[in-house]
Amino acid sequence: MIRGRWGPQMSDSPLLLALIGHPGEAPARSESLRRLRGGRVVLTAESMEAAAGENATFHAAVVDSSADAVRAIAAGKHVLVAAPVADSLQDAESLLGSAEEAGVYLSVGGVPVNVPANRVILDRLSSGKLGESGLLRVHCWSGESSRSLASKLYGHIDLAIRFFGSSPAELYSVARGDQSYLQVHLGFAGGGMAILDFSGRLPAGQGYDSLSLIGSSGAAYSDDHHNTHLLFAGGNPAALIDDCGDGLLAEVQAFVDAIAGETLPPTDGEAVLTVHRVLEAIGRSSESAGVLHERGGAYEPA
Repeated sequence: MIRGRWGPQMSDSPLLLALIGHPGEAPARSESLRRLRGGRVVLTAESMEAAAGENATFHAAVVDSSADAVRAIAAGKHVLVAAPVADSLQDAESLLGSAEEAGVYLSVGGVPVNVPANRVILDRLSSGKLGESGLLRVHCWSGESSRSLASKLYGHIDLAIRFFGSSPAELYSVARGDQSYLQVHLGFAGGGMAILDFSGRLPAGQGYDSLSLIGSSGAAYSDDHHNTHLLFAGGNPAALIDDCGDGLLAEVQAFVDAIAGETLPPTDGEAVLTVHRVLEAIGRSSESAGVLHERGGAYEPA
């Protein structure tokens, strides 16, 4: 991360990693990182406290909660923390400051920018094949067993900012019921806009994601509908969604390479704070049912 005092790993030995959280997924996550270059998973644990009890040596931790990120930084470990990084803008600032003071990397994982299909869209944008971003439409529907709304919201706000190349100039959001449904409308300078809706009302199990981007000279999509296959096993067929890679290997590889000094840091601290400022404004817009406008880095009513 740009905010830290970073130094490369001065060794040819692999970076030793601990996977913290989601114990039921640990075997699958470890297997997905088997092809990691320059790094090796040596420990899986439910929490940083449990990892400390294992008395194992590791240099960096891949964690799922801000609380474990705080503990890892305090222990002098580099950290890849799952979005949304922290529970508030103030907590995010504190976490970044702690990483800077400790001189360790803090990077963000579990974000859709690292999904292969979205990387292709970003590449098409940067090469000019899609022209200027005009309309981004996202559906993100999940059930009780899926990642939190805060995690999904962080990731797609981050992606929208990358697609349009700036923070939204104005925003409006509306929530329904117990916050299980949220729709966000972002307006960008030049007339571009993003409409994102999030629902947690599906039954427990796999959710559905759809993303489409219309540019001034082309369009692209990343849609579960086009990666769905039928499974015939007697009775009515089931639909199986191929996620085409969840980005874990790519983001951990980028994390390892940055620590080794081979690439630029994958996460920018100011970008993290920018997303959290937008998230905070979305919450205020939902409460007030009003449009907020960006003025000097802050979002205020008209």
